[in-house]
Amino acid sequence: MNVEIIVRIEGREVADFRADIETREALPLEEQTERLKNRLGQVVLEVGFQTLALSLRRPCCCGRPMENKGRRDITVASQSGDVTVGRTRYRCRSCGAWQTPADGVVCCGRHRITRLLGRNVCQLATLEHFTRMEQLLCDQHGVHLGHDPMMQLVHDVGGVLEERRLLDADDEGPPPVCELAVAPRRIYVSCDGIMFCTNQREPHPDRPGEERLIWKQMRVGCVSWQEETGTWQKRVVWGQEEDFRSFGRSLWRLACRCGYREAHEKIFAADGGGWCWTIQQEFFADAQGVLDWYHASEHVWSCGRSATPDAQAARAWVESALTHLWDGGGVGLTSWLQTQLSGSRGRRRAALESLLGYLRERLDQTNYPAYRAREWSIGTGMMESTAKQLVGLRLKGPGMHWCVPGATAITALRAQDLNGCWHTCWKTLAL
Repeated sequence: MNVEIIVRIEGREVADFRADIETREALPLEEQTERLKNRLGQVVLEVGFQTLALSLRRPCCCGRPMENKGRRDITVASQSGDVTVGRTRYRCRSCGAWQTPADGVVCCGRHRITRLLGRNVCQLATLEHFTRMEQLLCDQHGVHLGHDPMMQLVHDVGGVLEERRLLDADDEGPPPVCELAVAPRRIYVSCDGIMFCTNQREPHPDRPGEERLIWKQMRVGCVSWQEETGTWQKRVVWGQEEDFRSFGRSLWRLACRCGYREAHEKIFAADGGGWCWTIQQEFFADAQGVLDWYHASEHVWSCGRSATPDAQAARAWVESALTHLWDGGGVGLTSWLQTQLSGSRGRRRAALESLLGYLRERLDQTNYPAYRAREWSIGTGMMESTAKQLVGLRLKGPGMHWCVPGATAITALRAQDLNGCWHTCWKTLAL
């Protein structure tokens, strides 16, 4: 099949493509067609980028227009392949600073990559290991980029998103307004931590002379609500282990954007992590705290195993204890445990007193009958699922270990996708 394509732009012929495409098999036919499309795209991009570069105004510096220092061509990787971009460079006569305005609109930051290709590379990085990305990018888009340029791009873009989050957290202005068309009647706020392996090392405590990799915690926050149609929606936020206060403010500001202040019922659900409840006390004190039912159950099971060596008897004891917790909440179980203390000695008494101490500190978070009567969720499954989606699936693959900025960058990019704002964030992204 002989194909001829004449490309005219603004009435001027700029290219003439001729190709003999094989039609005996479908796969070669499509592959050759894709290559033809890329050749056409390269021509259109080169003309379009040149037109865009010429339309830019001369920049100013130190209060006066900068000096035109001539044109210099560069090669930029695009979705259609490498294209040549001619752009003008300017220099300030006073301070000697250089500017190339076209680079700011054509390239993705300091990288010789177009914004569309940069967006696709970052999206691929949220799903695939860097060692496979080079081949996948070539197979899917016919574009050849090295491992290091792709990693640097992802670090830069994710780093900008992290800076945005920190700036928003530091905003001392009025709370954000609800961005939803209809504010939810009931809203849940949760937070948790998930561990990932870093490339940092420390002396091994059990093996003198050896080192081991350090694991760190990524903080994850989730705001969720159920629409009138019954569909669940959620938004997520992230933060590093040392990032306690700005993470809390980020979670609070995210909740405000999701209608937290307008909601009639506000629930803060978490497991037994002390820092989670500190977040609640400092930022969500007006929300009802709910201790995750399954986390509370684990403590009951731990007590049962310690207090009753026989497995069958321990199971019966735990089932009875969980019935009291289900029907009477923390108050009901505490009262029943008091009766169990009578005549208990040694290990059994220590286990019972430990569980009693745990519950007494959380009586206002364990009123499960009242929560069920209001049809509240008493588990944090949504939060745990979010932590796996945001961090676990990408950062905890076999053999993976990360530098902390790289882990933060990937998590920031994945959050944009989970929050449904991937394309919106790229429209306003400035590197």
